[in-house]
Amino acid sequence: MRKLKRIHASKELSFYSIEGKVLDIPFYESNVPAGFPSPAEDFMDLDLNLQEYLVQHPSATFCVKVTGDSMQNAGIFSGDVMVVDRALEPKNKTIVLAVLDGEFTVKRIHKKGDSLYLNPENENFKPIEITEEIDFKVWGVVTHIIHKV
Repeated sequence: MRKLKRIHASKELSFYSIEGKVLDIPFYESNVPAGFPSPAEDFMDLDLNLQEYLVQHPSATFCVKVTGDSMQNAGIFSGDVMVVDRALEPKNKTIVLAVLDGEFTVKRIHKKGDSLYLNPENENFKPIEITEEIDFKVWGVVTHIIHKV
């Protein structure tokens, strides 16, 4: 069974590595309608390896537990676990884990002309313009969000 092992915690984020043996979960390769189901649908029983599905670059990927609600309109809620890949280059409008003046934050990166912004996904928070005075680094690109329903 795969386990998340806490490797670091800051005041807003907890960092985890993925440990343990691989867990394959039964996977039925069929679309499931949210309306009326079709009992005649053929189901093909496969296995889904969550690590293969969620992790493209194992040595550069880690999980981070979120606190706060600045990204709630992007479907990222306090308590969610983010899968972050440090091997990916951040692109315009992707969600990133960044370090601003020594503090971690999760925001959507946005390039507008010659300016760079970190935008929250909650109208109660303001965008952050990245200026020369700010110590800024992208730590990784958020590739998946895991949360309970």
